[in-house]
Amino acid sequence: MTLSQIMKLALRQLDEDAEDVSEYEELFKVYANTGYAIAVRGYLRPRELRELVTDEQGRALTEGMDVERVIELTRAEAGAAALERVPFIPLADGSGVRTQLAQTRLYALCEVRYPEMTEDTDEPRLPEDAHAALADYICYRHLSSGSLAKQSRAKFFLTSFYQAMQRMLPAGAGSVTTRQNLYEATRLRAVFPR
Repeated sequence: MTLSQIMKLALRQLDEDAEDVSEYEELFKVYANTGYAIAVRGYLRPRELRELVTDEQGRALTEGMDVERVIELTRAEAGAAALERVPFIPLADGSGVRTQLAQTRLYALCEVRYPEMTEDTDEPRLPEDAHAALADYICYRHLSSGSLAKQSRAKFFLTSFYQAMQRMLPAGAGSVTTRQNLYEATRLRAVFPR
């Protein structure tokens, strides 16, 4: 669904005329993008690989990239069959990470952010069945500042939104949940005290 279709669905759920979308458009875009940010950062958590190069102090900067946070750093040794994990700490200002390796090419598994939807034709980068949940979030935000009856109705839409989010699986490289045939398999990483 496009952003325009999501906003029209929200209007239909609110028992408003879908032709009145221009009246609510700016406010509904803000609500849709807020719900989209919750879905992406809290539930989908997309992961992608990025290539980083450290400077002479061992810093690898992620400023200007779509990186939310670095999860894992690795490097490939010449002639090695596997990637070697590299210990790192985030920089205090959040602009990147620091390692003990100077001027080295590293591969970073990162949680990334998706850009906001600004045009009516933009589609959220969520699974197709989660698009309607953004309309539920718009309805929740629109009704939550009304009377007690509207606030009660808003709770229904909020519950519906979060139920859809719970069904969404993390996506991208290094995700815990994978699809195998018709079933979902989750790798458990248990840590036992010694």
